[in-house]
Amino acid sequence: MNIFKYIMIAVVMITMASCKKDQYYLYNDIARIQFGPDIKLIYNANSALADTLKPFTFYYDAPEVTQDTVFFDIYAIGGVSKTDRPFTLEQEQLPNANNAVPGKHYIAFSDPKVSKLYVIKAGTVHTKVPVIVLRDPSLKTTTPVLKLNVVADASFQLGERKTLWRKIEITDRLSRPAAWTDSFSTYYYGAYSTVKHAFMISVTGQKWDQVFMSQLAIDLQDYYLSVVKTALINYNNAHPGDSLKDEKGQLVIFP
Repeated sequence: MNIFKYIMIAVVMITMASCKKDQYYLYNDIARIQFGPDIKLIYNANSALADTLKPFTFYYDAPEVTQDTVFFDIYAIGGVSKTDRPFTLEQEQLPNANNAVPGKHYIAFSDPKVSKLYVIKAGTVHTKVPVIVLRDPSLKTTTPVLKLNVVADASFQLGERKTLWRKIEITDRLSRPAAWTDSFSTYYYGAYSTVKHAFMISVTGQKWDQVFMSQLAIDLQDYYLSVVKTALINYNNAHPGDSLKDEKGQLVIFP
């Protein structure tokens, strides 16, 4: 009986392994395409869905800056090719949302100025997808969202469903950096508010944008936290009965 049990276990394990192999084979049968994390994180399972949303703001730029570029990583599945392989993007209109308008908030994916950039080069399986965002005056008061999807075409079929899209929130106002959405940053700085954000910029002279926060070393996290805490105490002492409040009327606090 014990021998039979071991045989059955072995059969089940072989069957499961075979099914898993078949599932992977499905993604190597033909050329497919999908978004992914930065290439440095490609083997980190926890980063599989990183960068699905990228907030972008022109807030820090000089007035003469009228456009900028947001990049996403994209991967070809199924091996390399000896020829360049263009891929296709399209905007998805989200219900009940302030959707970005092509030509107003970003350069349309079909525009020759950018469509020629959407290509997986020969001999490679990865590239950066440039999305050119535009500084429209409406961004001073609104934050439109751009959801972009990859589309099946002559070069590629689609990869995993959950990796076929990315989003950008575009504004010209102070906005929450993506780096302030994880539990680590929230542990250090607490709940986000634009008033708190602006206060930190004013006190430290740093931008506290995505680049700065994502590269900030832990020892500097402690230093800057002590600086802003002290500054907040001094501000509140200098304004008795009128402590610093955020845009919702809540007291600004740091952990």
